[in-house]
Amino acid sequence: MAQKTSVWKILFRIVILLLAIAVGVGIVANFVSKKQPPQRVENAQIHQPVRVLQTAPMNVTLSASGFGTAAPDKTWSAVSNVKGHVIYRHPDLESGALLGKGTLLLEIDPGFYQLALAEADAEIASVDAEIAQLRQEAINIAALLDLERQRLELAEADLERTRELVASNAVAQTRLDTQLRTTLQQRQAVQSLINQQNITPIQQTRLQAQKERTLSKRAQVQGDLEDTKIYAPFDLRIGDVQVETHQYVNPAQLLFSGDGTRAAEIVLQVPMQSLRRVLAELPTDDTGLNIASLGARVQQVGEDQTWAAQVIRVANGIDPATRTVRVVLGVKQPENTSHFVDNPPLPKGMYVQGTLFVDAGEPRMVIPQKAIHEGWVYLVDGDSRLERRAVDVAFQQGALAVISSGLQPGEMLILDDLVPAISGAPLEAHRDLGAEAALMASAAGEVR
Repeated sequence: MAQKTSVWKILFRIVILLLAIAVGVGIVANFVSKKQPPQRVENAQIHQPVRVLQTAPMNVTLSASGFGTAAPDKTWSAVSNVKGHVIYRHPDLESGALLGKGTLLLEIDPGFYQLALAEADAEIASVDAEIAQLRQEAINIAALLDLERQRLELAEADLERTRELVASNAVAQTRLDTQLRTTLQQRQAVQSLINQQNITPIQQTRLQAQKERTLSKRAQVQGDLEDTKIYAPFDLRIGDVQVETHQYVNPAQLLFSGDGTRAAEIVLQVPMQSLRRVLAELPTDDTGLNIASLGARVQQVGEDQTWAAQVIRVANGIDPATRTVRVVLGVKQPENTSHFVDNPPLPKGMYVQGTLFVDAGEPRMVIPQKAIHEGWVYLVDGDSRLERRAVDVAFQQGALAVISSGLQPGEMLILDDLVPAISGAPLEAHRDLGAEAALMASAAGEVR
């Protein structure tokens, strides 16, 4: 009985399996009968969107940049010209202090030089007295000489009469000898006074030379006395201070140093090619290039802070180490230090980038340098397809490239880097007005 039950279960499973297969075959047959043939779709080209700008000649500000270190336009080292103890030191005479022109900074004991000055004055007074005495003696000698000459005239007359009397045997020869002796003595007296008159100018010259020597000595002492007080020669910022009150100082000893606060100077190292391009646009006058018409500014490296500058001079020759030209810029320092954040001074030793600029004489074709791909640019032609064109670059200036040939005004320049860039590829151009405005501003030299 159990065996018959097992056979019926097997037959039942076979029947179920056959029914499932039949149902599956029916379903598949139904799907196959209702299957639609594939539809034919036309192949549509995809237009790749790109950013473009319209080319046009624009005003260009030619520039040349270089780097340098800021330094004060004036530096001063206070060196002692005299010796002595320091009796006064300005209370603010410390490193970094700002002191105005004419401020008394240091005073050295003037006692030694005051005594030397008094000694020189006394010596001058003594020489003046000797000169006055000599002048009076000259007057006295002149008066005596006049009298002695009158006496000589009388003696000569007596001598002549005596000779006549001796010739007529009226008097003895001894009378003539006596008168001759008297006349000779008078002649000697007159000659002696004349000799004193001749010596007087020599003595006056000697005394005058002695006075001039003393006056020179006095002037030197007077200068030393004035050098005992040290004043600020201009508005300055104090540097290192190496002297204290009561310290004894010697001549040629460094006391302290200071830097001018009115202006700073930067020596830029500018590439020769860039500088030549800028100088070519400058006007000329009778003295040559008018470098004063060059615009200039300096900027802290790595920061946005800028300062207006002025071209002072172009140094002679080329730096043999860097093969650059040295251009000296001047920056006027702010007089009001209360607005330090808004208008800071240019600190000593700051490393800056300086830019020289001048407007080009005529508009140039300018494009972004990144739009050039190994000498080629990508354009959108009239059929909205990609055109690859070779261009000639006159020069590059920062992120800009000045094109000498290869582009015409009004063409659509692609700003994107297409990969792959296949000529004739369909494009969908979107004009970037913001990029055009930024390009014009950059070409004109506007800082953004």
